[in-house]
Amino acid sequence: MTATLAGALFEKAMAQAPDAGCALPSEPESIPAALDAAISGSADKDRACMKALLIPEARMMFVSLGTDGAPTYALQTLDDWITRVKARGDALLEEKQLKFHIERFGNIAHLWSSYGLHSDGKQVARGINSIEAVKETGGWRVTSIVVQAESATRPLPKKYLP
Repeated sequence: MTATLAGALFEKAMAQAPDAGCALPSEPESIPAALDAAISGSADKDRACMKALLIPEARMMFVSLGTDGAPTYALQTLDDWITRVKARGDALLEEKQLKFHIERFGNIAHLWSSYGLHSDGKQVARGINSIEAVKETGGWRVTSIVVQAESATRPLPKKYLP
């Protein structure tokens, strides 16, 4: 039963190929650049390429430390993220994957990537993206992104910096 359900969900995702005119990465090594391009630009820009890059069911999880120091997270859909970013108006965003490592088996890949985020030319965040992706007929698409920004108590280790 589980295998049948998983197969049906996979078929549904495969049938929903992107039609936004945004080229999907042909190899997982190109996912970081595609993600950077889809995020960077005016905060209120059209997010068609971001929607093409992520499968419709994709989720983004933002991990942080609560005020009491305990780990916490916020789970968002892509539409939730777009609404949150769009609220920044015409602020110019620039995300850059700094260094990444890929593990791949067949049509699945995991990317562990450090990133830097600038807003109007000033660094506002740096951290780690854990990115899961699948290969479809048209290229690679992201299924989930887990993000944790560095903090004063948890800076990025040097091994994740360029």
